[in-house]
Amino acid sequence: MSRKRKKRAQKRNKTPSVARDRVEPAKDQVSSRQVSEKIETSMALSNKVKGYVERVRSFLREVRVEFYKVTWPSKKEIIAMTSAVLAITFFFVAYLGIVDISLTKLVSLFIY
Repeated sequence: MSRKRKKRAQKRNKTPSVARDRVEPAKDQVSSRQVSEKIETSMALSNKVKGYVERVRSFLREVRVEFYKVTWPSKKEIIAMTSAVLAITFFFVAYLGIVDISLTKLVSLFIY
């Protein structure tokens, strides 16, 4: 027997408790307000999930559109830019190396 069927059978078998000639609902019964709150909560959660999924889809669509707008450099341009970056890097390595060595010698003269 499935869980839903068991719950339905349990609900049918429950009887209200009687106290002082008055019929009170059983403690396990849920009020209609609680049911509506649960439904609203689940709908809000469902809408949040749907909204999140839709935003992700929209983002991916926009990424694809922007990806097609990219212009890729040619092989000649890549070689030229790589050479420029390496030349500038070696220049600054040499410059900073010379400054470091000279400052080290200058400081060592003052200390000793």
